[in-house]
Amino acid sequence: MTETFVFRCTATEKAELRAKAEAAGLPAATLLREALGLTEARRRKPVPRVDPALVLAVGRIGGNLSQIARWLNRAMKAGRTDLDSLTVARRLLVIERQLAQLLDEARRC
Repeated sequence: MTETFVFRCTATEKAELRAKAEAAGLPAATLLREALGLTEARRRKPVPRVDPALVLAVGRIGGNLSQIARWLNRAMKAGRTDLDSLTVARRLLVIERQLAQLLDEARRC
């Protein structure tokens, strides 16, 4: 059975507590339990805040890249190593690097 514990604090203190809990990626109650030594501290990575439109766009690009990669793998298995296949492989590598850079920048925000 769980119980509720209520305590008084100023609006500033409450805002500070919520901000610290949010920065730690924890509910305020867990942060308080950890501060009192009632539970073992768990360090979670904070959930990154990313623009949903960016996530959708990267997902679509990823799907397209998968289709291109499958085509390229089939072409290579069939022995096609002509200039077109090599060009596609080179461009895929460039796209992969650009996507990695975009995601790194989004993570820093």
